[in-house]
Amino acid sequence: MPLLRKLHLYSGLILSLALVLLALSGVALLYKNEYWALRYQQIDEQDVVPEAANLATAIERAYQHYGARLGSLKMPEPDLAAYHVYLPDHEEALLDINNHGIIDEWQPSQRLMGLLFDIHAHLMAGDRGEIVVGIIGLIAGLMAISGLILWWPTRKTFSWKRLWPKDLSRRSLLSWHRDAGMVLSPLLLLFMLSGSAMVFYTSVQKGLNALFGDPVPQIVLPSGTAVDVESLLLPLSTGASAQTAERTLRFSTAALPLPDADTLARVQQALHGARLTFYYADALPQGFHRFRLKRDCELHPNGLSFVYTDAHNGDIVHVKDACAMPTGERITNMIYPLHAAKTGGELYRVLALMTALVLAGLSVTGVVTYVQQLRRQRQRQIMLEQKSLAESIGDRR
Repeated sequence: MPLLRKLHLYSGLILSLALVLLALSGVALLYKNEYWALRYQQIDEQDVVPEAANLATAIERAYQHYGARLGSLKMPEPDLAAYHVYLPDHEEALLDINNHGIIDEWQPSQRLMGLLFDIHAHLMAGDRGEIVVGIIGLIAGLMAISGLILWWPTRKTFSWKRLWPKDLSRRSLLSWHRDAGMVLSPLLLLFMLSGSAMVFYTSVQKGLNALFGDPVPQIVLPSGTAVDVESLLLPLSTGASAQTAERTLRFSTAALPLPDADTLARVQQALHGARLTFYYADALPQGFHRFRLKRDCELHPNGLSFVYTDAHNGDIVHVKDACAMPTGERITNMIYPLHAAKTGGELYRVLALMTALVLAGLSVTGVVTYVQQLRRQRQRQIMLEQKSLAESIGDRR
């Protein structure tokens, strides 16, 4: 038990700052869409489901705005009436749902929510930082388990009244740290381990597939007619500087086989009751358009059902129904919505908010009580030294 106590203590001290940053940035990201709706006048929180013609125009305009840089286009969400563009190097943009003009575009460090996401997902250290975040989540999960073990011998002293410390004394803070950590330990484990599972997603998916004896998921497409995307890039204007020309390269959309309204209508009808959530540009060079949809049976807010269409004639060539996936893959698909509180309604989001705040509080109180202990030990040492000095002076007399 003493060894476990030391491991719990020093792990918490080392990771305290990182855990506070991860917890508080996570709190803000819970309300990202509400923040955007407040920040941008062109966006409201109404649930707008665009018609197929509007979706087709949005895809075309996204290509016109960003050309070959377009990674994906997220369709309007139930609480965010705007198109969300994802670009290389984690750059993002928002497009107006009506005229499809650019509302805003940013790098992660240029906007509050982008910065907070970079902290939460990467600790502002890129891919290596993401791995570090995953490891921190695993260690924090072990700390939650060790905390329960350390709490058990003191279980008879548990009191609901101590879930709010009466003062800032070391005794009160320790009691709160111990009891609040115990009460929320299931949620702490859920959020920390699901966060780590997102970092090591591929390994987790393979492990769950192996556990349930499921086949490795694969998508096999027919041979498509390749599209030379780069050859369709045209400069917007002549005589511009090199930097300006690079930013204003646009597709000749007349030559680019983009999905029309009829194609998008078929995509939306491919899976009963499904809502179109994403368009991906990555399959276009192979001659296909890739769409992502959400069915009612899915927890994931964006869904993980996919429809592929032939880029040239709009025919549907492949459908992947998330509701028909094997058990291991369906469980893996639950990781993100559980971690990001994208399921379970407002109650679950409030529980996620409370858990994140308590995690920050546990990290802070762990450091504070340790410092208080060091000060107490120092004061005792000074008192003993003073007493010893006084005794030695008395002996000399």
